[in-house]
Amino acid sequence: MKTLTLSALLSATVAMVGTTALADDFPQRPINLIAPFNAGGGTDLLLRGFAPHFAEAIGGDAFVSNMAGGSGTVAAGALAGQRADGYQLGYFSITVSTIQPQIKDVPYDVDSWTPICSVAASPTLLFTTADSPYTSIEEAIAAIEAEPGKLIYGSSGPGAMTHLTTVAGFAGLGVLDKLKHLPFQGSGPAVQAMAAGTIQFFGDTEILMSRGDFRPLMVFNDERLENYPDVPTAAEAGIEAPLNELYLWGGLFAPAGVEPEVVAKLEAACETAVNSDGFQEFATNTSTVINYRGSEEFEAFFRAQYESNGALIEAAGL
Repeated sequence: MKTLTLSALLSATVAMVGTTALADDFPQRPINLIAPFNAGGGTDLLLRGFAPHFAEAIGGDAFVSNMAGGSGTVAAGALAGQRADGYQLGYFSITVSTIQPQIKDVPYDVDSWTPICSVAASPTLLFTTADSPYTSIEEAIAAIEAEPGKLIYGSSGPGAMTHLTTVAGFAGLGVLDKLKHLPFQGSGPAVQAMAAGTIQFFGDTEILMSRGDFRPLMVFNDERLENYPDVPTAAEAGIEAPLNELYLWGGLFAPAGVEPEVVAKLEAACETAVNSDGFQEFATNTSTVINYRGSEEFEAFFRAQYESNGALIEAAGL
């Protein structure tokens, strides 16, 4: 019995030492940062702006890969089944991590992740093309009511924040049933379709809207944006809570079970990258609202969001 006990203790000690040694050497190969949408969308652009600063901070290599489909759930489902070694991280938004699991049958839930850090939280806007005949949200609503079923709003997929933004806006103003919905696989294809005239309305963050020739109609924020002082907030347009404020937050998630020592390294690198001059400049140039949270704080926030977003889902009729 004593020999057995000693052997078990020895094995546990060796395993612990081995884990610590691996953590000390982390990373030994490139880290894959997964964008769960096509290239060219807001999430992809932000992650590519963040990646080089994260790689420098972690003291290794990091690369961005795109895995589109299912409004982000394809990538999340794939990541949930990966080894929890810290080499595969997903940059997931509020919708991928807290909304999709509550409206779809997906292979992950609130307990599937090791939250690493949050990076940004940007309000969304409802916008149209710059040459659109609608110069205000009031004119857009009047046109929708005048010809029910003619105009189309797009999204990056059912249940995505782009979908919630347009649904919240038009439901909040009482005209959702007078519009058609055309979903795409990512924001990039959707805004291309709007530029081509296939759809008339879309909702996303300022970082994406500013990359095209678009006109904002309202912003889902508690106050007007500095870059668009003439654009009303959703509340000013007549939309009531909880549909008047929508923020596209995002952060890095790893599969559940990552060793604490590895989490600490990833978290520290994330904080350094977020605070780097290069990423701060990127954020300023793209109107990205930085909102850093460390691993423990981010996990508490993420779980609280998972609970509270059930009310948003119900209010949006999803």
